[in-house]
Amino acid sequence: MSTHNESSARSFLPAYLRAALPGVRRNALLDLWGAVAYGFFFGAALQFIPVVLRNLGASTEMLALYTSQTYLGSILTSFSIVLMRRRRTKSFAVACWYAARAIFLFVGLVKQVPWLVLLTALFWFLEAFPSPAYTRIVQVIYPEAIRGKILALTRLGMTVAVVAITPLAGWALDEWGYRILFPLAGLMGILSTVFFNRIEVNEGPLPPRQTKTLAGLLAIVRTNRPFALHLLSFTVYGLGALLGYALYPVVQVDRLHLSYTQIGLLGLAQSAFWLLGFLYWGGAVDKRGGLWVMRVNLLIAFFVPFSYIWATNGWMLLPAFIAQGIISAGVDLGLINTSISLAEPDKVVEYAAVQATVIGLRGLITPFIGAWLYRVDVPEAVIFAIGSLLILVSWWITGLIRVHPTPAGAALRYRWPLRFRFPRF
Repeated sequence: MSTHNESSARSFLPAYLRAALPGVRRNALLDLWGAVAYGFFFGAALQFIPVVLRNLGASTEMLALYTSQTYLGSILTSFSIVLMRRRRTKSFAVACWYAARAIFLFVGLVKQVPWLVLLTALFWFLEAFPSPAYTRIVQVIYPEAIRGKILALTRLGMTVAVVAITPLAGWALDEWGYRILFPLAGLMGILSTVFFNRIEVNEGPLPPRQTKTLAGLLAIVRTNRPFALHLLSFTVYGLGALLGYALYPVVQVDRLHLSYTQIGLLGLAQSAFWLLGFLYWGGAVDKRGGLWVMRVNLLIAFFVPFSYIWATNGWMLLPAFIAQGIISAGVDLGLINTSISLAEPDKVVEYAAVQATVIGLRGLITPFIGAWLYRVDVPEAVIFAIGSLLILVSWWITGLIRVHPTPAGAALRYRWPLRFRFPRF
């Protein structure tokens, strides 16, 4: 009976997981369930934090501080690689994630904006700091031939969970408030870590080639012009995308007076297009490459700040939320594959560290520029317009990048994970 049940359960899995070794299949399913639990955590808590802060009376400077602190861990990712040389990789990551997500259990005790900002700063630092550990772990536990397929499948699981929980979370915030909902969401974040901790990893020390000096990392930018252009393009894009980001809750709360339920419905649309984005961009990366996907998504990103210029009611923000959902998937997949296609095959981790550091520095500074412009009485519409223009400039810069595919680069290309048939009954 148990053998029949196991066979029936396996029939619902993608073909590449059914054919995988039992250990790989078990790890993939644990990773998937962990991603689903994290999706509930993200959908019920993380995406609502800026609006909660604004409703508590947070100033634009405080919202800028919150936005910038989400990049704290990214700036120090290179340092985390050094720390992992003498520690078990999974243990290091899991300890950080347990500590980060447990912070939400105490959010219910906080009523003042400064304390909530402080707690979320600790969360974002601990959450992002061990990110290279996850990359290292999936390199060990998943065969190269199906690694990308499994990772994309877990992302889809997370996105489905976000789509399912978002409208319910908006209602719960209106009825119960964040002091009840956020601790419950934190439990789901901890459960996600529990699933991940059960993954079996045959760990070893981080390879020495992945622990470069600062001078060595800077040399990558000096000697690889296409990669330098890519960093410049993504930096300009980030300036445009984040310049008015701290003002989005100001528009939603102060100008449009949206309830949590209304924001939850907009978030539902965003999450739905996030899911659809994964369904499309994975195949597009296969056919056209990460650089093409990145450039198309930069053009779509233009509509996020642009929509906030004209919004006079909540539904006029729908294009912004839809565009954000599309690019959440497209930039995720495009960024990974662009950096891989531009990197030397034996230095992918070093290139990733440089990219993460640049993203972190950009994200740490830009929100304060937007808040300063707002404070010196630059109109919201002008700030959003500048952001839109910068995104178009980044789209133009990306068009200057030329990639010459190599057999090694082609072998590293992301493969779309959902090419399987549903079981026939």
